[in-house]
Amino acid sequence: MDEFEDDRELVELFLSRDAAAVTKTEKRYEKRLIGLAKSFLSDPRDAEECVNDTYLKAWNSIPPQKPEDLFSYLARLCRCTAYNIIEKQQTAKRSAQLVELTHEMEECIPDVSRSSSPDDKFISALINEFLDTLSKDKCDIFVKRYWFGESVEEIASETGFTASKVKTTLHRTREKLRKFLEKKGVQP
Repeated sequence: MDEFEDDRELVELFLSRDAAAVTKTEKRYEKRLIGLAKSFLSDPRDAEECVNDTYLKAWNSIPPQKPEDLFSYLARLCRCTAYNIIEKQQTAKRSAQLVELTHEMEECIPDVSRSSSPDDKFISALINEFLDTLSKDKCDIFVKRYWFGESVEEIASETGFTASKVKTTLHRTREKLRKFLEKKGVQP
């Protein structure tokens, strides 16, 4: 029996809602699917989770789907699942970075939810005024970090500065911003 015949049998098992469909599919395609998942995901546990989710998605989508080429169908499900895992990880990474950036800026910008400080538009105008006082390099570093949310390492790579110089520049710029805002009557 050739691979096409075996795939048709597997699809028929899925269509008849026979639990053996998943077991037999796993036995036949697990190594190839794990290899595919690992090509997208660096963590072997994520790759295993991806493949397990692929089997579940196949179970839930056959029927109504009736794939002619089962491996191609599974590979598509696996790729989409891997992309979803990557997107989830990047979202978590961005969230952690946002917390870090917020903490850094708490040194110089007041939390308006805790006080009756000036409104956001006023502070925004003051920050723009402050940025106009900075050299191009310092302004670029500050904007890359706090507007675009880039990491210190990314900024260092883009500017040609060391990570240490970027950190020092950011620290000193935040300190200058804090003093600038205090002169304008805004307390952190």
